[in-house]
Amino acid sequence: MTLTPKYCPYCGKKLIEELDSTELIVDNTKWVINHYECQSCLEVFDKINIEDEDFLDENQNNEKELE
Repeated sequence: MTLTPKYCPYCGKKLIEELDSTELIVDNTKWVINHYECQSCLEVFDKINIEDEDFLDENQNNEKELE
């Protein structure tokens, strides 16, 4: 569950727009980087969510099941 910011950390206003997110796999851990832009002060900020699942092993198991 990801919580979306309600206030801009720079100006404190509620005019937040969510931009496209970025997903990375680092050391078998999935990182989701959510990008936000404040429509009031135009500052861009990120929120990083780290999911504690072993995605590479899961993908390898799924490939073996398909064979």
